[in-house]
Amino acid sequence: MDQAHDRAQRWKAPRFGARLPDVLLKDSLNPVSFQKTRQLLQDLVTEGVAPGGVVGVWRASDPGVMLLQAEGHRRIRPSEQSLEVDTVFDIASVTKVFATASLAATLVERRWIRWESPLAAYLPEYPYKDIKLRDLLSHTAGLPAWAPLWQSLRERLHATDGGEIARIPVLARQREMRRLIEAIVPEAQPGERMVYSDICFLLLGFALEEASGMPFEDAVRRLVWEPMGIRGAFFRKVSLGVIEGQNPDVAATEDCPWRGGVLQGQVHDDNCWAMGGVAGHAGAFARAEDLLRFGASWLSHFYSDETRRDAWSRVLSPAGCSRTLGWDTPSGEETSAGRYFSKDSVGHLGFTGTSLWIDPVRGWVVTLLTNRVHFGRENQKIRGFRHRFHTQLAEELLKLDAVSSY
Repeated sequence: MDQAHDRAQRWKAPRFGARLPDVLLKDSLNPVSFQKTRQLLQDLVTEGVAPGGVVGVWRASDPGVMLLQAEGHRRIRPSEQSLEVDTVFDIASVTKVFATASLAATLVERRWIRWESPLAAYLPEYPYKDIKLRDLLSHTAGLPAWAPLWQSLRERLHATDGGEIARIPVLARQREMRRLIEAIVPEAQPGERMVYSDICFLLLGFALEEASGMPFEDAVRRLVWEPMGIRGAFFRKVSLGVIEGQNPDVAATEDCPWRGGVLQGQVHDDNCWAMGGVAGHAGAFARAEDLLRFGASWLSHFYSDETRRDAWSRVLSPAGCSRTLGWDTPSGEETSAGRYFSKDSVGHLGFTGTSLWIDPVRGWVVTLLTNRVHFGRENQKIRGFRHRFHTQLAEELLKLDAVSSY
C-alpha cells in the first residue's frame, strides 16, 4: 500500500455528526468522574504553574454538552481578580490553528488557493520563489524561527518606546513589518528541515489576506469563526495607546517593562503588538467555549473529509516531521497531549500557557487555558504539567466513555 493511499485510509473520517448543535449546554466537570483532574487544576495554582486555569472538554459521544471548569485568578498583580469559565485568554500561538491554518483550509475548500500554491503568487515582490503555502503551514520553508522584529520596527519608525509605536497608524506599522519580514533570508531549502517558525505564519497571514481580499482579522471572522458559531473570539487592535482600553474580562499576562504595565487585553506577543495586534502567528483572544466549538466543528464536518485529511496528515518531508499543514501532533515521551491521546491527534500550544488538542479517533476536544506568563515568561512549570494533566484527564475520559457505551 503506497503512502498516499495509507494516509487516505487512516483519515476516512468517522461520522460523528454532520452538524454541530447551535446551542451547546455548559456543565462543570463532575466531581466524581473527574476527581483527579479537578485536583490537578487546583495543583496548577498551588504549585505556581499559573495564577489560574480553565479546562474545557467536548465529546462527540455527547455533542450537545461542553464541560468547563475554572480554578484560580485571572490576575494577581496589581490586585487579585478571580477566574471564571468565561474568562477570555490571549491564546498566543494557538492562533496559528484557531485562525490562520483554518482560514487557509477554508480558502482551499473554496478553491481560492491551493496547498501547493507558491507564496509569490500572493506576494509578488517576495524574492524566494520556491516557497509554497504548504511549506509555511508545515514550518518546512527553511525560514528562521523568530526575529525581534518589534525592535527593528521601533528603529525604523524612530519610536523610543511602546507609547510612540502605538501612536503610529496600524496600517503604517503593518506595511513596515511586511517589508522587514519579506527581507528575512531563508536558512535552508524548502522541505529540507522543520523549524517551528513564527516567520512562516507571519508571511502566511499576509498571503491569506491578499488571497481573500480582506483584512486578515475580517477574513477569519467572516469565513471561519462566524460560520462555526464562535462569538467570543477577537483580535485586539493596538491603536489607542499602550495600556488604554484594558479589558478586565481578559486574563492578565505579563508585566511588560517596555509597554509600561501589566498587560490585560493587549496581546502579549511583542511582534504582534508592534504591528498592531493582528498577525498570522499570534493575536487571537478566546474563551474555552470558543475553542471547544472550534474543535467540535472540525470533527463535525465543517470541512470536507478531503480537506481535513490533507490538513491533519503529517507531512512526508523531511522524514520524521511531526507537523501537519498548520497543526502539531503528539511526539516524544513527554508529549504535552499526555499518554492516551491517539497518534492521530492534532493540536497546538500557546506561549502564554494555552493549548488545544483534538483526538479524531476518540472524538475528544480538550483545551487548557492558563496565564502562566503572569508570573514571568521564564516560568516554565507548564511544560511538565501539561503532560501530567492531559494524561490524567484522558484516563478519566476513557472511563467515562466506557460507561457511556453500555
